Amino acid sequence: MPNETKVRLKYKELQYLDRNESQYGPSPKCYDFLKNVTLDELAWYSRDFSRGVKSVLSERLSKDFNIPERQIILSYGSEDLLKQVIHYYLERKEKILIPKEAWWYYKKVAYEVGGFNVEYPMEIVKKNGLCSYMYNVEKMIEIYERERPRIVLIASPNNPTGNRIPKEDLKHFLDACRGALVMIDEAYWGFGSTENDYVKPYIDEFPNLLICRTFSKYYALAGCRIGFAFAGANLEELLKYTVRYLGYNRLSEKLAEIALNDTEYYEKVTGQMQEDKKMFYSEFNKLEGFKPYKSYANFILVDIPKDIRKGLNKYLKERNMLIKFLDEEAFRTEARITIGTREQNAYLMKLIKQYLRDLTLVKN
Repeated sequence: MPNETKVRLKYKELQYLDRNESQYGPSPKCYDFLKNVTLDELAWYSRDFSRGVKSVLSERLSKDFNIPERQIILSYGSEDLLKQVIHYYLERKEKILIPKEAWWYYKKVAYEVGGFNVEYPMEIVKKNGLCSYMYNVEKMIEIYERERPRIVLIASPNNPTGNRIPKEDLKHFLDACRGALVMIDEAYWGFGSTENDYVKPYIDEFPNLLICRTFSKYYALAGCRIGFAFAGANLEELLKYTVRYLGYNRLSEKLAEIALNDTEYYEKVTGQMQEDKKMFYSEFNKLEGFKPYKSYANFILVDIPKDIRKGLNKYLKERNMLIKFLDEEAFRTEARITIGTREQNAYLMKLIKQYLRDLTLVKN
């Protein structure tokens, strides 16, 4: 545990463990590149179109995944791609099937075009003393067959529950709903697993499938706003719609390439996060009324006793520590905690325990 005086002196400014942003930052090699940015990269449009590709980044991703470059989509982060998909494909009064326990924006975007949501619930299971959410694929198929939505959305890992869908379950689901456009939001890919072996086979087999990723989370480049996706062959109109003739942000593309190359740095950071998640699981399980959920993302969801939520939130803010106290239909007693640096995580845990001790003293 870090020295308390050292930590408190360090945190004179707000610590944002409520936004799922990286507290470690991207590869140091990204900073080295920015120190030597050229006139060419700042002042000139990309000329990649002259070679018949969208960009050097889409070309790189095509080679890495052995997927045709034309089926690689670049976007202003995965949020932008979600919006494009919904606005392009969803007509008025059509349905999108989304998780009930999910990011609030999933529940809003369909209404922007006059569509509406159909929700499928998740289940909570307990294994080895730790609770986790899980996708019930059979239930999802049942709801799909009844509602026949135009678009289906699956988040893996899901925000804020932190669970993912195993690739075998995903294939079973995709087999059952070939008539819909299925969008897999993998914004938090990398923190629980870096497997990629399913991407090409699924994109080849399911022509209405879109697998979306971003450089914002695992690669810690949220400020650069760059995402990408693998698109099935049937999504020709979307492929054309997303193309930008003048290219994309050349600095963001280069930073993304650099990040892709520095696997050692990101594996080290993720390893530290995994250790700290285990610390949170262990410590929260010792506290009466608290319940952490297993997470494959860079955050964890924790049930917090309802009667202390308001006071704890105030206590943490007064000490420059922010976590996300949820207040939504599906989440009334939970908080989502971004995994910060080792010092930040230790400081947060220390604050929570101190608050509980202070409460006990007051009651006694």
